[in-house]
Amino acid sequence: MNSLHRLIERWRSEGLVLSNPEPASAVRESFAKIGATPTSDVIALYAVLGGMQDMDREYWRLWPLSEIVAENTSGISTGILFSDYLIDCWRYRLVPNEDDTSAVVADYYDGKPCIHVADNLDTFFRIYAANSYQVLEGPYPLPDDQR
Repeated sequence: MNSLHRLIERWRSEGLVLSNPEPASAVRESFAKIGATPTSDVIALYAVLGGMQDMDREYWRLWPLSEIVAENTSGISTGILFSDYLIDCWRYRLVPNEDDTSAVVADYYDGKPCIHVADNLDTFFRIYAANSYQVLEGPYPLPDDQR
């Protein structure tokens, strides 16, 4: 996740307070509390960045593990909530793939199915680093050449 490392540098330059990385055991324990198993890319994400206290300049925020546990109390059949945009105008979910990665979907709380945003976290952060609003506001689904 080279793009994630670039984003962390950008967020630090913005003055954001970033949470310390989390060990794999903490990620597994947190996900177990909500009845889920983290994929390898989720474990890798939290091994580098434990979450964000505030939104970045694009108004997106990665939740710390404690918030993932607190916010995923009513079923996880549509994915694990892990971040939000514009102070919770909508949220993003992690949906496990067969290859031990997680797709990212947007949940607009409009009664409609979640919208596919990225095939995995690496793709999400790669596109976010290049053009954040493409993963934050669409268009969805992303064109094949950007997946």
